[in-house]
Amino acid sequence: MDTSSAAKGLRRRRIYAVLAGGLVLGVGTAVTLAAWNDSEFAKSTFTAGSFVFQGSTDGTAFADHASEAGAADLTFVVNPTNLSPGDTVYAPYAVKLTGSSAADLTQTVAIASGGTLVAADLVFDAVATTAFGCDATAFNAGTAIPASITAGQTVNLCLKVSATEDLVQGHTGTVTWKWEAVSQ
Repeated sequence: MDTSSAAKGLRRRRIYAVLAGGLVLGVGTAVTLAAWNDSEFAKSTFTAGSFVFQGSTDGTAFADHASEAGAADLTFVVNPTNLSPGDTVYAPYAVKLTGSSAADLTQTVAIASGGTLVAADLVFDAVATTAFGCDATAFNAGTAIPASITAGQTVNLCLKVSATEDLVQGHTGTVTWKWEAVSQ
């Protein structure tokens, strides 16, 4: 064997030895790196809050009156079917929020179409009272209806309707109060 071929063989064996050593070192490093890696995870479950907005005409039995067609019938202290200009009638009502969310509270009053009653015939007002019940004394002692309501809170209301001088004999119609709770 000539020296150049022996040198080439020796060089080739050295290259293979270095490659084999690198392979062993690489595998060892990979195993070592794997032993020094760690992971950490965290998670949480999310659930939307909920609430049910209900009303009561007696202050104790609450029910859901979710549409105008299913509205609770109010009981006025003085019968509102024989009004004259200047008459005022009162009715108690309570609203309650159940569930887990707070809500903004708004009130609107509308006269249903189809009757002869018009907006100029009546004036509407409402206050919050500390106890369920409604008359002139309770109304005068009442406070502004709160802008928000919390879960479990009951708001007692006193509704006041006054006939104006514009009330025309025989006018009739349905008035609907709407309280709306909008989640905060």
